[in-house]
Amino acid sequence: MKNNFDKILIIHPGGIGDLIMFTPVIKILKNNFPSAKIDIFAGYTPESAGVFEEGDIINKFFAVDFRKNSLFDKLKFIYKLRKEKYDLCLLPADTNFLKAGIVNFLIGAKKGIGGGNHKDKHKIEANIDLLKILNLKIDYPLPTPFLNFDKERKFAEEFIEKNNLKNRTLVGFSIGSGTKQRFKLWPKENFIKLGQKLLENNPDNFIILFGSPSEKEVCSEVKNYLGKNAVLITGQTLSQAAALIDKCRIFVTSDIGPCHIAAVTKTDLIVIFGPTIPERTGPFGPNVHIISGECSNRYHDIFTPKYDINKEHQCLKKITPDIVFNKIEEIIKHEQ
Repeated sequence: MKNNFDKILIIHPGGIGDLIMFTPVIKILKNNFPSAKIDIFAGYTPESAGVFEEGDIINKFFAVDFRKNSLFDKLKFIYKLRKEKYDLCLLPADTNFLKAGIVNFLIGAKKGIGGGNHKDKHKIEANIDLLKILNLKIDYPLPTPFLNFDKERKFAEEFIEKNNLKNRTLVGFSIGSGTKQRFKLWPKENFIKLGQKLLENNPDNFIILFGSPSEKEVCSEVKNYLGKNAVLITGQTLSQAAALIDKCRIFVTSDIGPCHIAAVTKTDLIVIFGPTIPERTGPFGPNVHIISGECSNRYHDIFTPKYDINKEHQCLKKITPDIVFNKIEEIIKHEQ
């Protein structure tokens, strides 16, 4: 017998990509409980609030940054959530069982689920498996990830107009930076060589470099090598980035958050995998193309908790700019 939940809280400790991969679960919850109020708390990536618009599928997004809050502020916020009297508290499948239990106890929801032995499955499937505990109706094929960006289509149109890009073939790059992502990143030198080859091959090509404010320096360095036929945008919202990616013919990125943003658009997405595992964290979508290197030191988000994130991986370096360029040519020729 299926329970009836009027108030649902999702606690998601992962990054933007993980949250987008969690959206099929939210779709299933909404299909089963159309009148339920679904709230989300992403305490370590409050910037992921841009994945949703309040009032649509999500009732409220708590953009509270637990990384910066004092213990007193954390306890105060947990007490605030407890007063909401949630019927269901849901955490992702890769959450530690003990942590999930403690969180559910503190929140005081009538029912709490999360954690489990789902290490060999893709994160999307593992999270949907959680819902089977609730005996929910799950339609097949499974729902795909989503991100709302319809309201930002005008932003993308104005960007194209302002930069005189209407008749250009747009190629998006997400280079990435930061210590936590470093071991996943395709070398910036390869992005430079790929960009130069694309611009030399076709004068109509134009490259858009997508980056967060913290990635501005590395993106500016790449742009300097690519010259006037490249532009850098930083500080855009997630939905603005999605709307602009949707205007690109091709989007190239490493296995980082923007690959999951791009996967919900109509753009052909090329994701370069090194030590990470596509079968575990790869983006889903009809236009996703994965190039994966053979790595002797694989990273698994559960099996390798003490992974050296500063290690450089030869498997990423072996994926040359020519390999990616040829993949781009193959995609374009196939769809002509």
